Formats: sequence, structure tokens, C-alpha cells
Amino acid sequence: MTELELYNITLSLFDREISQEDLDSATPSKEVRLCKRYLPLARIRAMREFDWSFLVVRLQIDTTDDDAGYRGFTHGYKLPQGLLKVVHAFSEFPYEVAGGRLYTDVEDPVVFGIMEELPVEHVPMDFHELIAYALAYQIAPLLVPEGRMDQVTLQKYTWALNGLISAECHNNSREA
Repeated sequence: MTELELYNITLSLFDREISQEDLDSATPSKEVRLCKRYLPLARIRAMREFDWSFLVVRLQIDTTDDDAGYRGFTHGYKLPQGLLKVVHAFSEFPYEVAGGRLYTDVEDPVVFGIMEELPVEHVPMDFHELIAYALAYQIAPLLVPEGRMDQVTLQKYTWALNGLISAECHNNSREA
């Protein structure tokens, strides 16, 4: 999904629309400025909501950067930059995450997580819709301060989130 398409899904809740010229303008409209400013926050919010199978990747752990001793664990491996969260469901050993490190007693752990960068492949279209609704919720009080659009956008977000989680729970055959 293009940036323009995502912004127009967001803005459609406010009965507004932008063009590619608006997006590329040296003096962007309030709608474009708000969308660009809040998109990273909306994307991260949607990505953190659930352990989405299409976002889970095997993490590259640098076992040479080992800082042991935290809470009695024998290893403390530095986690990769840009990690949003470690996915507990795919890691079958005791561990704790603190201060950007994975503490464990396992020498060469296999760890899965979700990274900040949204991959291009395997992301369902309705996940982009979820991001658009998260963005709408972020900008609603700024775009329509006198309205109650924040409640409408939260309902749309919740509806899209529940639909995606339901689909994820019924599609458990995909490997991470």
C-alpha cells in the first residue's frame, strides 16, 4: 500500500482526501503534516498490539556481546537495534529482557521478535487498514477538535484489530 493510499483511508473518516501533489508539496496541508508526523507512532502501535505471525522474524543475536550476571542469568546478549519486542510464544527457555539485552542461561539462544521496520511482503491489506485507523485516532483531536471523531476512529480501530486477531488465531499453520 502506498503512503497516499494509507493517508486517504485515514482521511476518509474525516470526509477528506489528498492527492500526490498535496503529498509532494513544499507547503503541505495540515492533513498531510499530521499524517506524516503521526504515522510512525500509529505503525508502532499496530505492530505492538499482537504477536502477528507475518511480522515475527528470527533475531540475529550477537553472542560475542555478552554481559552476564543480571538476576542470576549466565548470559546477557545485546538485542538488535530496532527491536519492538521479543515474542515469548516462540522462545522455549527461561529468559528476561531488560535494558536492550536478553538475559538467559542458554549459550546460543534462538529468539524470535518483531522489528520496527514494517516488511513489504506477507503483510495483509487489512493490517494497513489497522495502521490507517490508528493514525486516524492519533490525529482526530487535532484535525476535528470540536468533534467526537476520536470515538468513531477508536471503534473502527477496535473492529479492524479484532478481525485481524481472529484471522491470526484461525491461521496458525504458518511458520515463523
